Amino acid sequence: MELMFQKEDLSKCLQMLQGVASGRNTLPILSNILIRAGNGKIEMAATDLEVGIKVNVPGEITEEGDITVSARKLTEIVRELASEHVVKLSTVGNDRVQVESGDGVYKILGLPTDDFPPMPEIDGDSFNIAGELLISMIDKTEFAASTEEARYFLNGLYFSLTSELTKIVATDGRRLAVATSEALLSGEGEGDSIGVIVPLKAIKEIAKIFVESPEVKISLRENQILFADDDATLISRLVDGEYPQYEKIIPDSNEIKIVVDSEKISGSLRRVSLFSNPKNRLLRVDVKNEGMRVSAKSPELGEAFETLDILSANGEIDIGFDAQYIKDALAHIAPGEILLEFKDALSAVTLRPVESEDHLCLIMPMRLDA
Repeated sequence: MELMFQKEDLSKCLQMLQGVASGRNTLPILSNILIRAGNGKIEMAATDLEVGIKVNVPGEITEEGDITVSARKLTEIVRELASEHVVKLSTVGNDRVQVESGDGVYKILGLPTDDFPPMPEIDGDSFNIAGELLISMIDKTEFAASTEEARYFLNGLYFSLTSELTKIVATDGRRLAVATSEALLSGEGEGDSIGVIVPLKAIKEIAKIFVESPEVKISLRENQILFADDDATLISRLVDGEYPQYEKIIPDSNEIKIVVDSEKISGSLRRVSLFSNPKNRLLRVDVKNEGMRVSAKSPELGEAFETLDILSANGEIDIGFDAQYIKDALAHIAPGEILLEFKDALSAVTLRPVESEDHLCLIMPMRLDA
């Protein structure tokens, strides 16, 4: 095998793959990336048996062939090469990969491809979503997913697809985020629906790989899901579990409605939260007379408060929040006017953009000190 690359093209590909190929795998082959040249194209792939990625890499094929090589070492070498020189990759004796660039020659021990797990293609039924929309929906929800291993069925995003709506949902039991878009399914049958949990590791890779994709194809296979565009394919195992019936916790009777400017409230929360108690991160919000007072205090740090005007309000409330939770929610809601809906100091609060119904965040409040 003998291949020629521009350094930028090769480096971009390796950056996509190295997050999946981990040196902590018990199988040495899983710490390697697969390089395969044939039929006029160059493919590189990595997998940890949970998530797999395959990408097409621009380059010139002098001689076809395949090999696997350490993802970490090849990435480190290519990162340090000068951009003005092309990079030549070739196989030499004893399954070695030789990297040449400028005056440098580097030889890495490789492994044959026989034991590298196969990477499937999208060859059956699939549906399409605009890449920008997919990335936007992930950004609006990912922050609310759980990272606690004990609640594995919450360690991912729930994709709910029907012939009427497409939703991506995340929750950790204390907060919830839902992004909604038009239906992706054809709707040939009224009962058609899909509900699957995609693990966070795959979600993070999707957000990197398809960030510039005009369109992404999605396909399901038993316990796996595939995402693909013209240059890359990602396959992931699905989380095996039943997602909570999240619709039941979204209140429909929160009577107190407050409209605020997202930039103003976000700035106040960031500053005041610097004084919240690190043990509980409690942030207090008091709404009275069309004004909002945000305050926090800590025995070790002191106290702080800010007041800001609100655009409209039809009631008053004193309520406590986890500072990080409300900052996260506001950071992922589109800039502009935000509607906050309350029932009382102990009931779930919802936040959503005033101009759109395609995004909702929910936060459970914290009990205030007497």
